[in-house]
Amino acid sequence: MSKINELWNKEKLPIKDGIYFANGESFSLVDFLNQNPDCITHIDIFKKIKLQMGGTCLLGEGSHGSEGFIAYITSDEKLNWVIYFEESNPFINAVELSDAFLTVESSANYRIILDLKNPINIVSIKGIEM
Repeated sequence: MSKINELWNKEKLPIKDGIYFANGESFSLVDFLNQNPDCITHIDIFKKIKLQMGGTCLLGEGSHGSEGFIAYITSDEKLNWVIYFEESNPFINAVELSDAFLTVESSANYRIILDLKNPINIVSIKGIEM
């Protein structure tokens, strides 16, 4: 099991902006946490949205009021990927668009349009510095 799955199953995420894939793909989360063991936040899921293409989008926040995340899980509730932002505020709403795209909004009116199949393909970001 990858480190991101271990954290996700405990309702935690690393306090580091990024896209984390269930297979562990991204930067080395293990190395990061070895060097920064306290950089983990507890998460609260605010909204679950069943998707037409299958699976569920989960939206929420971390322990600090400024944090937000977007997650995509399979129909059997396994993590596909999660995107975490330290400064977005909680993500509170999402609408599924055509062709497996999703538009997501935070409580600070930050908006992201991304591809559910490939979240690295972020089409639009309003208000979030990357």
